[in-house]
Amino acid sequence: MASKEVASFIELARRRQLVDAAIETIAEVGLAKASNAAIAARAQVSPGLINYHFGSRQGLIDQMRATIQQRVDDAMQPGEVDDSYVSALEGMLRRFATYCLDNLPAMLVLTQFTRHDQAGGMTEDAERVKGLTELRSFITEGQDCGQFRPTDAQLVASVLMNAMTDLPREIRERGEVDRAVFERDWPLLFVDAIAVTVRGTDHDAR
Repeated sequence: MASKEVASFIELARRRQLVDAAIETIAEVGLAKASNAAIAARAQVSPGLINYHFGSRQGLIDQMRATIQQRVDDAMQPGEVDDSYVSALEGMLRRFATYCLDNLPAMLVLTQFTRHDQAGGMTEDAERVKGLTELRSFITEGQDCGQFRPTDAQLVASVLMNAMTDLPREIRERGEVDRAVFERDWPLLFVDAIAVTVRGTDHDAR
């Protein structure tokens, strides 16, 4: 391996090490208290390496958030093509719940970026706006195909987004709860609410 390739590999590994240390530190002490010194101590490196690799603490935090979000996005990809919008929604929510269960510290860190205004409403940061737009489009397509009930797509998207944002905290607070509560029951709360058919039964006839 050429010396430049070795240097690049080492740099990439160091950046990943610092990102993972930031996740662990923020999960333990919170975003506000996660100083460069605390993160560097967790990674067992000099604090100066944070500025060297990321320019600043904020640069590291931004990269950490982007890394967590990318890992979530990758985990949300279906293993195979779903045969309906209903099964696609159930699969998506189940994969999200599984990822939260298996990566709770990182997901708790991600929730710390949620901001609330003085009235208690969530502010519209770029990731939230993107997620809401994608969910609304998905729900609208399902409605156009007759698989989702003709309810307000924006409202459904907002409820789903809020539920996904709150799920890591719910998992933490519930502690040792059967995984099926989150992997099976939690997705069905939303699927059954908007699907025209629920597991082969006409929704309105239930």
